[in-house]
Amino acid sequence: MDSVGAILKAAREEKKLPLNQVSSDTHILPGYIQAIEENRFQDLPGEAYCAGFIGTLARYYGLDSERLVAMFRGIPVKEKSAPAPKTKVPIIKTEKKNLVPIALIIVILIVMAAALFFIFAGNRSQEKAPEPVAKEEQKSNVYTMNEVLFERSFAENDIVQVILGSLSPEIMCKSVGESVVLGTKSGNVTLSPSQEKLLDLDGDSKNDVKVTLKEVDSAARKAIIRIDRAIEAPVPPPLPDISIAPKPESVIMHGKGTVTILSSPVKRKFAMEVSFSGPCMFRYQADSEKSIENYYKAGSQVRLDVAEEVRVWLSNAGNAKILIGDAEITLGDKGEVTSEKIGWEEAADRSFNLSIVSMH
Repeated sequence: MDSVGAILKAAREEKKLPLNQVSSDTHILPGYIQAIEENRFQDLPGEAYCAGFIGTLARYYGLDSERLVAMFRGIPVKEKSAPAPKTKVPIIKTEKKNLVPIALIIVILIVMAAALFFIFAGNRSQEKAPEPVAKEEQKSNVYTMNEVLFERSFAENDIVQVILGSLSPEIMCKSVGESVVLGTKSGNVTLSPSQEKLLDLDGDSKNDVKVTLKEVDSAARKAIIRIDRAIEAPVPPPLPDISIAPKPESVIMHGKGTVTILSSPVKRKFAMEVSFSGPCMFRYQADSEKSIENYYKAGSQVRLDVAEEVRVWLSNAGNAKILIGDAEITLGDKGEVTSEKIGWEEAADRSFNLSIVSMH
């Protein structure tokens, strides 16, 4: 006949349960479970505890707990002094029930302590790390330069995108102190107050703009910087002389169809300067490039270098003066909206005329 320990061990192994899992589920120490399975009852606290553990394990495995406890009662153990009535199953159940609430209380206390620790640690990390504010302060402003002249106050990390045809190279204000460091594609440039330098922005070994450090506020880490277009290119081969077509000193369109400004045997690049005496919305599209539109105030200027033609739109035409060569051109009156095309047109004798053609 199998012993109590052998029956309990066989039941555990049949269910493939490790000692640790049985101990966790029944709240009986693994050493006590192993001692019962090996019938080493003298290694347990006493007969009452042995009987209680055997009953608990039997019920856990789905065995007849009363039969196994009765089998255990016939086996001599270290402690035999307790009379039979005091070791009945009700006493064993009471001792088992008292163990479970204590274990649950311990588990609950551990969980509460862990929760308090994580809450406290989370609050301290929020107090110590104001990174979002610092990141907001490091945001840079990005400006676009379409004009001939561009002047404003810059903070560190501010960027200017200079429109050069289809390219838009950047100038970054990297640091402001006693001097200012600007960053470009070609490298860093250091400027002292009132100093000016020519910059190559697109890496073609030709200077594109001139930058001047007008003023520095090292305490506020801000600087006033002026940017001028200063194109430095090889001297082009001489072009044929241009003969000026008969014209008045000033050209006033006022709805005229076509007015010739000058004539030349070949097409050549021409410069157009626009100055504003009052508020005006000015839009232009040079040589099929992207259309550019800006609002200009009195005293503003725009310079364009045109290869073949430029289309212009003015919302307050009387406040804009256009200078091409010696010709000063007014495209309309104040408050008048007008649009014209200025470009080369082939003449009957195969020469070319630079003409203004009304588009309205």
